[in-house]
Amino acid sequence: MKKRANPDSEQNIRRIDTKSRAKKQTHGFQVHFLRGGNTVTRLFSDNGHGGKEGARRAARKFRKSAIGDLPERMFRGPAGAKKTWGKKRTTAKKTRARR
Repeated sequence: MKKRANPDSEQNIRRIDTKSRAKKQTHGFQVHFLRGGNTVTRLFSDNGHGGKEGARRAARKFRKSAIGDLPERMFRGPAGAKKTWGKKRTTAKKTRARR
C-alpha cells in the first residue's frame, strides 16, 4: 500500500487544508470518484459538520452510499496496449527446408 501525502486522507477521500497565509481558508474532506463517464466530487467542510471528525464521518457515509450507485471500475489504459507483464515473448524461428 502506497503512502499518502496527507495521513488524514483515505481511499477516494482527500483531506483539504489550505495554507494559513492563504486569503481564503478551506478545511474539509473531498470525496472524489471517476467511474466510466461519471465524475462525482463533493466537499464536506469542517465548519459545516461540527469539526474535523464530523466532516470525516459525513464523507465516509457519502462514499459508502455513492459507491453503490456507480458502475464497477475499468482499466482505461492506452487503446493499443497489450498486457504482457510477467510473460516472456518467444519468437518462433522460421526454418527453410534445404533441397
